[in-house]
Amino acid sequence: MLQSIAFIPDGNRRYAFANNLSLAEAYLMGTRKAWNTVEWLASYPSVKFISFYTLSMENLSRSREELSVLFRIFSHEIDRARKESTVNENPVRIRFVGRKDYFPKDLQEKMNLLETETAHNSEKTISLLIGYNGQQEIVDAAKKAAEQIRLGQLSPEQLTPESFKNYLYADFMEPDLLVRSSGTQRLSGFLSYQSAYSELYFLDKYWPEVSKTDIDQAIEEFESRKRRFGK
Repeated sequence: MLQSIAFIPDGNRRYAFANNLSLAEAYLMGTRKAWNTVEWLASYPSVKFISFYTLSMENLSRSREELSVLFRIFSHEIDRARKESTVNENPVRIRFVGRKDYFPKDLQEKMNLLETETAHNSEKTISLLIGYNGQQEIVDAAKKAAEQIRLGQLSPEQLTPESFKNYLYADFMEPDLLVRSSGTQRLSGFLSYQSAYSELYFLDKYWPEVSKTDIDQAIEEFESRKRRFGK
């Protein structure tokens, strides 16, 4: 049963170039598509966890102009999320996973506020991975564990694949299904530790072009597969 689904919403910039749009227009369309996707997934009551690769650590090295556009849209969408029924009328929890300290202080404050305001919602959890890189998450987690070992608070024998998760950025249900748009077939550092047994599905469409039918087909394909988890 599909409980956790994750998305790499790739192709916003290429969609802009292909359709003679500004980056701001394309990114805004991509953001709206993410909200649409959350609404479409309401018809799948078993899905409790929805994750989006919103902004990777590598993305933060893009031009100041592009980052300014992204941060402005991000700020606006957080304000919008606090007001609209997507958050307020439906029991949806929103959290930001990654290195929030890489973002402007005012944006960090808005993220924290939205997380606090939705923390009591338990029907679905939407995780937005920002300033994120899966390898860096593992390194940061290893440093935390190593420091506890140095202080005598942890022994190496206590570390297991399961207990190591406690040192990751967030308590995270591994995605059952991971969907990437734009035709690119790689994970690009997305949930490197958590996706070991995720089923992968690649869409040959830019993210703004994705439809409900595409999401339904991805889930239908997932449900037709037999998962063995290496056994």
